[in-house]
Amino acid sequence: MHQSLAVLLAFAVPSCTARPSATDTLPQLRAAMEREVRTPEQSVKNSEMADDVSRGRMLQGLTRDEVSERLGKGDPCHRHPLCRERGFEDDDWYYEIGRESASYTVRYRPVLIVGFDRFGKAERTFVLRSAPAP
Repeated sequence: MHQSLAVLLAFAVPSCTARPSATDTLPQLRAAMEREVRTPEQSVKNSEMADDVSRGRMLQGLTRDEVSERLGKGDPCHRHPLCRERGFEDDDWYYEIGRESASYTVRYRPVLIVGFDRFGKAERTFVLRSAPAP
């Protein structure tokens, strides 16, 4: 009996681990967008935050105004070839996570793309992660 309880707990505990919440993660991501990226580790951390937002579906169902309140207004996708490559519309939003630093050059910074449905609600996201430090 004790052995079966241990097996049950082994499967139950990982499912109980706390996932990042939108209340915490979205303000952190918005702040990261404004900060200079000075290390490879910082760029990877920014990628992880963007992934958390995407995988956690933290923006799904929000209106354009609500997304703008939480992350700021994104750059229109028509300016970025990656949007079209990933099937996003010209009026979807593109966000680079972090600003280029004069002291550290990042090959590319993470990107979050937010796609909206015809009613103006976020329906999907895409994340381009930055490369981890070699």
